[in-house]
Amino acid sequence: MCKFILQAVLAASVCSLIYSNDANTHRLKKGHVKGSMPWPLNTFALAAKHVCWTEECKETAETLIASMDRSVDPCEDFYTFTCGGWVKKHPVPPTAPHRNQFDLVTEQLDYQLKDILEEDDDDTELEPVKAAKQMYKACMDTDYVEQEGVKLVCGLLGQHGGWPMAQEHWDEAGFDWQRVVASMARRLGLFPLLLLYVHYDRTNTSQNVITVDQPSLVLPRSMLVDPVTYGTQLRAYRRWIVDAATEIVSARQQNVPKSRISIDAFDVVEFEVKLAKLTSFDEMRRNVYRMHNPMTLRDLQKWTDSADTQVKVEWKELLEDLFQDTNATITQNEKIEVRELDFMFNFMKLINETPKRVLANYLNWRLVKKLSRDNSQKMRDLAFRFEQVISGTLEDLPRWQDCVMVTSSSLNFAVGYMYVKRYFNNEAKMQALEMVENIRNAFAVEVSVVDWMDERTRRIAQEKAAFMEPLIGFPDWFNNSTAFQAYHSGVSIGKSHLQNIVNMEQFTMKKIFSKLHQTGDRNEWASGPSVVNAFYIPQTNSIMFPAAILQPPFFKHGRPQALNYGSIGVVIGHEITHGFDDMGRHTDKYGNLKDWWSDSTADTYQQKADCFVKQYSSYRVPELDSILHTNVTMNGVTTLGENMADLGGLRQAFRAYQQLVQDHGPELRLPKLEEFSPEQLFFIGFGMVWCEAYTKESLLQEVLSDPHSPHRMRVQGTLANSAEFSRVWNCPKNSAMNPQNKCLMW
Repeated sequence: MCKFILQAVLAASVCSLIYSNDANTHRLKKGHVKGSMPWPLNTFALAAKHVCWTEECKETAETLIASMDRSVDPCEDFYTFTCGGWVKKHPVPPTAPHRNQFDLVTEQLDYQLKDILEEDDDDTELEPVKAAKQMYKACMDTDYVEQEGVKLVCGLLGQHGGWPMAQEHWDEAGFDWQRVVASMARRLGLFPLLLLYVHYDRTNTSQNVITVDQPSLVLPRSMLVDPVTYGTQLRAYRRWIVDAATEIVSARQQNVPKSRISIDAFDVVEFEVKLAKLTSFDEMRRNVYRMHNPMTLRDLQKWTDSADTQVKVEWKELLEDLFQDTNATITQNEKIEVRELDFMFNFMKLINETPKRVLANYLNWRLVKKLSRDNSQKMRDLAFRFEQVISGTLEDLPRWQDCVMVTSSSLNFAVGYMYVKRYFNNEAKMQALEMVENIRNAFAVEVSVVDWMDERTRRIAQEKAAFMEPLIGFPDWFNNSTAFQAYHSGVSIGKSHLQNIVNMEQFTMKKIFSKLHQTGDRNEWASGPSVVNAFYIPQTNSIMFPAAILQPPFFKHGRPQALNYGSIGVVIGHEITHGFDDMGRHTDKYGNLKDWWSDSTADTYQQKADCFVKQYSSYRVPELDSILHTNVTMNGVTTLGENMADLGGLRQAFRAYQQLVQDHGPELRLPKLEEFSPEQLFFIGFGMVWCEAYTKESLLQEVLSDPHSPHRMRVQGTLANSAEFSRVWNCPKNSAMNPQNKCLMW
């Protein structure tokens, strides 16, 4: 389940469990790992009809009962069967576009982090921890924020060539878009025209190289290129630009006609529309070989120069600006990984035909947009008014929650360190590691019995799974205070919230750019521990489960293992399967881009993948028909990797659970739910993880931009492909949950 994480650039190819964003190896041993049992012995019994009466089991049963709607036939609609009660009890709150299990855990996490961040400093605390508390306090100091107003933003605009639409006089001759692009990337982690960062070399992940890609956009590409269908969103976007510029004009006491601001705002949106049309569809970007175009800096210069335009990108000069805060020396022989060749060529033509004023307006608008939530209340309100149109959210978040999110995002390891120390039980880490081994063994068994792989490909697949590095809970260097403080060397936090944001963006980007010419690290964490998500990192062939996801409803000590394997177990299997989805299968056990499949096996794989594409492309999303004025269906291509990972994760976790029962005997049933066998509880545990309520607007965003299917489809589609589900629930052939045609890969 892929989503970019960059504060985000670092994880440009990280796969995550939910919406959208980094050694010692654990080698797979043959057979089932029979380590110490991470579950209470008294939850097992020889007779499956026996009931577990522990407090954990009673509490678990009550939670399931409240979530389910047992009036629904599980063989017709398993999602409503497991989530019908949950959805009724959890309507979308006015401050959010959706509400799901991940949101509930995140809300609880926010309160925990709030308590930590509001505590007084302790003299014994490490400096990064004190910095996190100071950053939170500065964010909460609204008096100082309002006193500062937009002065800092105005200063930044001046340092980046000025915002023509928000000032009376603008120096066109002094504007250098190339220097502005480098400065915004280096100082703000902002990439309006080009995405420039340092990442693993695709063919040698022991090294890091410069990577160049198409940029991020404010609106989804599909909205920008279809102004007829998405006129409402585009009008709201233009209005935001006009109102933000008007606020800056007022603060500067400039005399700029509103009509000129409106014309400039129109040109800004039109430019982004043109830029969007140059970018590749998400479907195209699933072809990893198409996006692998290594060349020297000299060759890149020749390629963009071949566009034969008057305006040129001076790549060496741009990169020297970009890396000026590091010790890197850039030469003409520097290796560059170019993700989108055609974009680079056409981008030069667009820049050549675009007036400097439009470029300056667009670049500096993106600066204002990025910092709008961390600015005066008026600027925050303007940003939220746009968000209301895009997501359907009715009310803004309370200030404290926004400040928790900003602090934990900017200082994710410092905040995560406090969270782990206060709330994370190391026993959960050990249990998760054992589950990883059990589920990885299940995958190895699955690979050994599939009849469509030749022996050589089968062996390499098993080696890759065995070589996967599990990163559980928190980084090992959390136990070394010297290393912890060294990681945060250079962090600067003061009284100004907005200046803190700028400082932390520069700190983050310096860390990323400083990796050039350094050795890659398989144990690198792409996320802090206080994140409710899970990840697969293809370039290191590692799977990551931060501490915050190792809690209910995903995992709980003392409840039946059927539920743990059906929830966090499926998550583990999901991330393992990402190493073998339509994109992950093109990398070897070291994360290097390599074709290790025989021709016949690869052909069969593609046929099986096409089954998933057709299946999910046929799924209707009727809630969006009235918005898009057509019969809306899912995109089976962009969601392919996640859909395959969902089914693979389910099958591996179920196989691992069956082995668990074979080794230790059947589990007890739950009180008031005695009619459900432990195997049925496994699937209930899977279904309840994906309970969700949402606004139509957020569902639209998900369908347009998210590589994951909506939660209902994740349950319905995955279980419809599961022969094990139909057997356990005794679903009739051709019932909704047991169609005759099933897709299967792993």
